[in-house]
Amino acid sequence: MTLPLVSIILPTQGRRQSLLTALRSALAQDFPSYEVIVVDDAVDGAEWHRAPEIAACLADPRVRRVPFGQGRGCAAAKNAGLRAARGQWVCYLDDDNTYLPGKVRGQLQLAEASGSPVVLCGMEIQVRSRRRRRQTGENSFAGDDLLLRAVPDTNVIFHRRVADGWWDETVGTVDDACFFQSLVARFKLQRVPNVPEALVIYQAHTGARANRGFERFYRGQRLLITRWSGGYSRQARRVLLLRALVAFTKYHQGQWVPLLSRGCALLGAGGWREWRVLANAVGVKLPVVRRWMVT
Repeated sequence: MTLPLVSIILPTQGRRQSLLTALRSALAQDFPSYEVIVVDDAVDGAEWHRAPEIAACLADPRVRRVPFGQGRGCAAAKNAGLRAARGQWVCYLDDDNTYLPGKVRGQLQLAEASGSPVVLCGMEIQVRSRRRRRQTGENSFAGDDLLLRAVPDTNVIFHRRVADGWWDETVGTVDDACFFQSLVARFKLQRVPNVPEALVIYQAHTGARANRGFERFYRGQRLLITRWSGGYSRQARRVLLLRALVAFTKYHQGQWVPLLSRGCALLGAGGWREWRVLANAVGVKLPVVRRWMVT
């Protein structure tokens, strides 16, 4: 049997409607050699896979369902997918997000043309009726930009599969940034190419997310700062720390003085580009606009 060139790992806890959309977007890729590994992490005994439309997708020969059902977080589910993957290259798709046509082909072509073992791509974030595009004007990221400007969301990471490259299961939110930095360190990358167009639709909804929660966010940010930022400049590490402090403050009621103080320090350290971090924190703390923010 010919092995697939690319493995798409899709963890799910059984959200039927969003999973169906995600799965269909993966199967619509215009690329002849890939597999879709659906990691079934439902822990409540739900037999979502028997729903007719989903069962039809799972019957596609390119799809394999991997029972997992341990509920230990997205990193653990993605590692289960990696253990089952057969492709030379790997990418990921959350069950509430969507690939646009040409996503897999575009990233693989860039990886092969550049010789890089890791590439990124742009994404479109949708919050209700709002649309915002990220990293669609950059052909690559290098130096401190790999830490501060690249957006290594799970759904845009595309990398060569390695035998001992795993997601850190001790963190929750920020696990994708930590995993990306582990790839940068492993391959000793000074530059990571990027497909400068939106190839992923990210749904920033307010419903359940496997890794949502302040404690998970804190663990992830701490690991990113203490373990994975050491290879960057002192200035970049300071900006990252101030971003984390601003983000921590936004999750607590009140604390406007610390938020504004840290926000001003962030703008001083990182310049005008950091205004979005401060604006997001202020927006999350204001109930009237919170529903429009990515939290």
